[in-house]
Amino acid sequence: MTTPAPSTGSSTLTDSAGTTTASRSLADGAPAALTLGRLHGAAVVRIAFGVLWGIDATFKWLPGFIHGQTLGDELGKSADVQTPVFHQWLQMWHAIGTSAPGAFAVGTAVIETLIALGLLLGAFSNLVFIGSAVFSFGIWSGAEGFHLPWKQGMTDLGPSVGYIFASLALYYAFAGSTWSLDTRLRPMLGRYGRLSARPAAA
Repeated sequence: MTTPAPSTGSSTLTDSAGTTTASRSLADGAPAALTLGRLHGAAVVRIAFGVLWGIDATFKWLPGFIHGQTLGDELGKSADVQTPVFHQWLQMWHAIGTSAPGAFAVGTAVIETLIALGLLLGAFSNLVFIGSAVFSFGIWSGAEGFHLPWKQGMTDLGPSVGYIFASLALYYAFAGSTWSLDTRLRPMLGRYGRLSARPAAA
């Protein structure tokens, strides 16, 4: 049984045990109320996801990748994928990556490092969640080549497709609303405040 508070543009609910839920602005399109326990759970998943991204980023800073020595192979899926449009897409990324392999590798390592830090610290969470989804799609559609060609014996569509949906799930779970730097950053960002998650009110 929940008791609604008077309407003031946001909503706070208290359950029968007296547990107060986090206020959420209806104007921002957020749920009327989410329990702090659920928001804390989402924050734990966000931090764990950040650790995973951090491990990925660490591999990108190793000599074999950071000097662009492996990019030719990692972006070479076009030889195996002859489906029109997909073939041209993969050829394009191979050409971009191999035209300046060192710069491409460093750029990839930097982006993955920033994603990891954003997730771990809860900084600019909304930007990081969406950026992580877009970047993961780039990896899945480029280096992993959509996991094509699909053939008998396949067991999955590649790891990066999971990163896409994990990033979007964290965005819609308001995973940056607690245990994050966004609680301090958002008020200082003014018109750019939507780049950060809206803080939960205790």
